[in-house]
Amino acid sequence: MMKQLTLLLPLILFTACVHDITIAPKTASLKKVRPVTIHRSVAYYIPKELYELSVQTPGGNNDTLRYTPYKDTEEALSRVLNNVFTKVSKIESLDEALIKEKGIQFVFIPHIETMSSSNSNVDWEPTKFNIILKVKVNKGQSELFTSYAQGKGIANFGRYQNDATYAVKIATRSAFLQLQDEIITKRNLFK
Repeated sequence: MMKQLTLLLPLILFTACVHDITIAPKTASLKKVRPVTIHRSVAYYIPKELYELSVQTPGGNNDTLRYTPYKDTEEALSRVLNNVFTKVSKIESLDEALIKEKGIQFVFIPHIETMSSSNSNVDWEPTKFNIILKVKVNKGQSELFTSYAQGKGIANFGRYQNDATYAVKIATRSAFLQLQDEIITKRNLFK
């Protein structure tokens, strides 16, 4: 019996685990730096299948990270839009009649891609995290423009020792602040 346990020990030690994390940045860190307010009623739309989508990407020590990118970052998207526009809603469909009924002038539709990795052979925490945030902006049924933001987060041992998702939060914060900045820069399109 002891011999069997000795043979299984390396297998147990090197078996990868799945770690559930959130990729949500702290919304308090999503501040409006430029004093611009766009007086428009806007909404964001996340299809239910994407909202519930669970993603797995690599962590350290052959472990895997699991998270729900759309659900995790919904509050960040709402915060960024509320920082800039006077009225923000969430809509459950792109039904044209519903959008007109609610007086929504522009609809934001996010598309999120993520990747993580780690150079650690001991810890599971990601030391690198990338997020690509593409947001299609519609005016009525026509596409106005597509925003593109890429956030990158890097953490060394000292950084993630007290916060396992340090690199993740840095990356998502950066992407959403880029989105906010692009909206403000393109404010003349929101007429």
